Amino acid sequence: MRIKKKYLKRSNSVKLAVGSVASDPKSPQTRKPKRRKSRVLFPNDTLIKPKKDERSRAKPFLVLFSVIVFVQVYNAIENLDDHVVKYDLEGLERTMHREVFGQPEALEELMDHLNDYLSTYAHQHPLALSLHGASGVGKSHLGRLLVRHFRSVVEDKLVVHYLSKHHCPLKEAAQHCASTLARRITEVVTRAEEEEQIPFFILDDVELMPPPLLDILQTFLQSDQTNEFLNVVYIFLSSLGQSEITAHILQNASTAGAHKPLRRALSLIHPLWTEPALELIPLSLLEREHIIQCFLEEMTLEGFYPDLSHVESLADELAYHRAAGRQYAKTGCKQVVGKVNQL
Repeated sequence: MRIKKKYLKRSNSVKLAVGSVASDPKSPQTRKPKRRKSRVLFPNDTLIKPKKDERSRAKPFLVLFSVIVFVQVYNAIENLDDHVVKYDLEGLERTMHREVFGQPEALEELMDHLNDYLSTYAHQHPLALSLHGASGVGKSHLGRLLVRHFRSVVEDKLVVHYLSKHHCPLKEAAQHCASTLARRITEVVTRAEEEEQIPFFILDDVELMPPPLLDILQTFLQSDQTNEFLNVVYIFLSSLGQSEITAHILQNASTAGAHKPLRRALSLIHPLWTEPALELIPLSLLEREHIIQCFLEEMTLEGFYPDLSHVESLADELAYHRAAGRQYAKTGCKQVVGKVNQL
């Protein structure tokens, strides 16, 4: 009985204690747990913002970096302009359009290549342009204009005008001509490298060059040469492929698209014209109006009064291809000088 009373008394005290705790609103057990707000924090959305002196220093660095890049790009553009201005390509273009008749497409293509190449001094391969056209369309005249112009803007010894008829008239001496030309190219290129200039080689009458000369020229067009041989401009002038160009113009009234048949025909002659670095530029046939321009210019140079009716009668004496309502002179302006001399 005594043990039972003691047990009941103890259990009642425990219940009272628990009841008092439960009735106390400030008790930790009665407090409802706070629900944590679900919030997604992004890099720019944080509860703790850094102080002004503790913020990232990346912004001023990016500003400085942007300024440096802008200055570098601006200097690069200025350097490109300086290179082009040095060679006065705008003056060359004006001269050629004024003195070369009937070749607007070819001249535009030629100037595009020269502008792109001469705008910088570092290259992956030399610039090789091969201009092809029929007799009398102005190939040799164009070559003389290029030689005269580039000799006026760079040192005279850095511009070589190679005439096959003059420099290598005998086919028996072809090997000697090839070694002489290779030595000449090497000397000029070396000198140009010392003076930080780009040399120019204008080679006329390429159709008369024997295979050893073409072999030597092909070796200088490779891209695996030392740097000085990559900063060179070669311009070939030739009548090779004239039959393909003539047929294309008579059918299409333009040289547009004549590059493929021209390269196909030239590749059968020598592998020089299969080189990727070599760009082909076909020259158009001259129409009757261009022949009249040739007569007017030649008569003015010779001191004759250029009577238009007389000039037209002289132009009618030449032979023409007729296609799509146009007349293309078979010999271009080749006979103009002779006819003016007979006056």
